[in-house]
Amino acid sequence: MLGRLQQQLTATYQADIEHDVRDYLITDPKLAKVLAGDSAVASSGETLLVSEDENGLALSLFLEREILNRLEQHDPAEKLREEQLDDLCKVIEGVSHFNYVVWRAEQDQAMTLLELELQAEIDKYVSTMQMALEQRDQDMLHGLHSHLFDNFRLRDDLDQEQVERYRAASEFAARFCRRLRRRLLAGGDSALAELRRFYRMPLGDKISHIHARSWGNS
Repeated sequence: MLGRLQQQLTATYQADIEHDVRDYLITDPKLAKVLAGDSAVASSGETLLVSEDENGLALSLFLEREILNRLEQHDPAEKLREEQLDDLCKVIEGVSHFNYVVWRAEQDQAMTLLELELQAEIDKYVSTMQMALEQRDQDMLHGLHSHLFDNFRLRDDLDQEQVERYRAASEFAARFCRRLRRRLLAGGDSALAELRRFYRMPLGDKISHIHARSWGNS
């Protein structure tokens, strides 16, 4: 499943990377805490662990085994169920983080944490929309935006800076995806072209793009 999700994201953005996310997966929380050092391992069940020095980046993606087991038992690619969206989105978020960090590193480009979270929020919506479209699940297609963005919840263990960052990422992504929805439903290439351009913009241009256009004429 991880390989399939990674391939879906790289194909969507035409942003190939040379590293398989499965080679960096860990499911042991004790190992994750050791690798995290002073950094906290998220209680959400998903954390991308990043360390950088003069030799480059070291990465590990921690995902709780129970989350993966539940998704393997009921494959969302065959039938996307509302009750498994939270699990699926955690996995998509981890793969999105991994892909974006690696891709930007290969481009020798820096990024902010807000940019990373904004892209993950968009990727959750786009990936699940693509599954729902393939399954022709009308209920899921029409309720997905509300489920992901209107029912947005934050963990209790976040500090104020994290709360503000996650809220901003969700709000920007909600505006972006609300106008993108029509294009995705139409199944044309314009949505993919816009996603690919947006993926490559620096954060300031992304936010300006959302503010200025708000996709009002899309």
